[in-house]
Amino acid sequence: MISIKIYSIHHRQEKRLALEYDYTPNSKVDQITRNIPDRKYSNTKKLWHIPFRNNYKEWITEIYNSVDDLDICFCDTDATANILKEEKKDEPDQESNKARVHIKIDKAKKKFYVDHGYAPKLFNVFNNLKDGFWLKKQRNWMFEGNNELYQKVVAIIEKNGYLWEKSLVQTPAVSNNNVSKPVEKPIDLPESLNAIFHAYNETLILKRMSPRTCEIYQVFFRKFLIDHANEDIQNLGYHELYRYIKEKSGSLGETSLRQTIAAIKFYYERTLGRDKMFFYLSHKNPVKKTFLFLPFHELKELIEEIDSPGDRLLLFLVFHANINLKDICTLQVDSENLFESKFRLPGNDPEAGIYFKKLVTKCKIRYEQKKHLVENKGKPHTLESIKAKLYRILQRYQLKDIYRLQYEVILKNTNYSIKTQQMYLGAFMKFLAYFNYKHPAFIEDEDIREYMILHREKSTSHQDNLVNSFKFFFEKVHNQTLSEKCVMRPRKGFHLPDYFTQEEISGMLNTTDNLKHKLVVAIGYTAGLRRQEIRNLRLRDIDLNNNRVFIKDAKGNRDRYSLFSKHLHDIYKAYLKKEKPGVYVFESPKAGQKYSTTSMANVLKKMAKGAGIQRNVHLHMLRHSFATHLLEDGRDIRYVQELLGHRSIKTTERYTHIISDALISVSSPFDRMVSETGFGQKKDRDPP
Repeated sequence: MISIKIYSIHHRQEKRLALEYDYTPNSKVDQITRNIPDRKYSNTKKLWHIPFRNNYKEWITEIYNSVDDLDICFCDTDATANILKEEKKDEPDQESNKARVHIKIDKAKKKFYVDHGYAPKLFNVFNNLKDGFWLKKQRNWMFEGNNELYQKVVAIIEKNGYLWEKSLVQTPAVSNNNVSKPVEKPIDLPESLNAIFHAYNETLILKRMSPRTCEIYQVFFRKFLIDHANEDIQNLGYHELYRYIKEKSGSLGETSLRQTIAAIKFYYERTLGRDKMFFYLSHKNPVKKTFLFLPFHELKELIEEIDSPGDRLLLFLVFHANINLKDICTLQVDSENLFESKFRLPGNDPEAGIYFKKLVTKCKIRYEQKKHLVENKGKPHTLESIKAKLYRILQRYQLKDIYRLQYEVILKNTNYSIKTQQMYLGAFMKFLAYFNYKHPAFIEDEDIREYMILHREKSTSHQDNLVNSFKFFFEKVHNQTLSEKCVMRPRKGFHLPDYFTQEEISGMLNTTDNLKHKLVVAIGYTAGLRRQEIRNLRLRDIDLNNNRVFIKDAKGNRDRYSLFSKHLHDIYKAYLKKEKPGVYVFESPKAGQKYSTTSMANVLKKMAKGAGIQRNVHLHMLRHSFATHLLEDGRDIRYVQELLGHRSIKTTERYTHIISDALISVSSPFDRMVSETGFGQKKDRDPP
């Protein structure tokens, strides 16, 4: 006998009826339940619930009348407190106004968490804010803690009519017995190695490594020095270092091995200024490939011009229903009710379900399938054949939007910067457009080589971007090996950076009385900032007391400090008094919005023209000028490297080629020839 228990519940402030029974696939009870209008399923309690009626007992009895041996048990008690508890938790009550949002502040980690329970409106606002992360398991929002963002979140909560309360995350007290100890007792070094270790420590301090990091690096670098006490440590090659690390990998744990590699790399890359070294002792993490999900209205708009119902059906199953290709191969021809039994249709759009049923009917009429919903000439598809079919559909109808959206999803799962993602995607989409959106699986090495030849006249950076883009999409996304002959990198030339003389910068600053324009150039020069760094500079980043500028999340997601001239204090204060910017130092006419880089570039060009500078100028020349003039003043190149935020000292060393003092101290051999031979001097000649 089958037993079904029925009782009233409250789901999202709506009274409904819970249907609790033992689930049996394709049973008559389950089929009847699924056909009840407006039925919903609770994932929390694993049961169906339907709209409430006053005469629900007679209604339910009539619905299940055709089921034999069915015991219907009506419970009169209201199970609101127990059913769907998680779904209704902390739901805002407009009448009682007792709902509260709980904010937990973790001062140690500089984060705060917002738990708003069931509040779709508040969830959507935070989701559009893009300043926090939704923690699915904890079912709350996490924000990186700063007071400005905290006040912004609180204002949003209050604006939407929610009460809120806050609490502090208590950090467990650490007993004296649990005080962290050094990694290991320091090892005494021979006298000959002390100079190397001293230089290593100086670089650690200069790079502002944390005390704990310094402690760890010192321990493992000491061991490295001891193991190579009889060798020329400064001149050890990559293969010798790799051999040493590989030997250590057998005896060290994963964490200790990574710390050893980091300590050694720090010495050779940061102290000695060598190129980056990579020690591949484990497999790289593969690119995370996820299904592209397209809402029904978006997918329908993309495929409505496609005449073939079979092609539309496959695109629907893959990009809206998100069914695995292997499962699609096994779908039976009678699958009209596929999303009412075996699979769930994402989005629960009733129009999508109707559209799917119509497609199945059209396919039956046109193709007369034998057994499977999607067939290959009367036979079931294999995984490889259905992949090829999908690729040809994308190619035949030139579905560039699907290509782009799929690649965007994959790129967002990498740790590449936004700019790198945009460069890779833009370059590869242009490449696909050249081949009429042929799928990469069908593009040959010779096609890639032909495309590279067409771009041979472009800049080396453009060609490098193409190579990087091809390697990412072909090798990491589509698992295709590229021939080195087809994606050869161009030979890079050596170009000296152009810069302004101090007289030119002074002349430009004297061409205008506009405080904003004057400060854009002056701050770019005094701190050696990149274009985006000038644009992103906030009011709180300028410290007049210590004459320094804080640059947050610069290139490579690295923070740093740079210089701010004391001679700019009066101009800066006058500018703030006049313009009254809100958040950023340089803002557009709309308060709180950043000044555009195009406007800044035009300001510099106009000032350069006014100062009589005839050559082409750009904002990065201010940064080149900052580095060049510091080196001309005799500053240590390592300090210049830190002020510029260069990861490798090799990047900073290029400025040593353009220092004026060095060129002035060397005279041309032509000068000596003139002084010794008298060439060019007028002499009295004897008459003929």
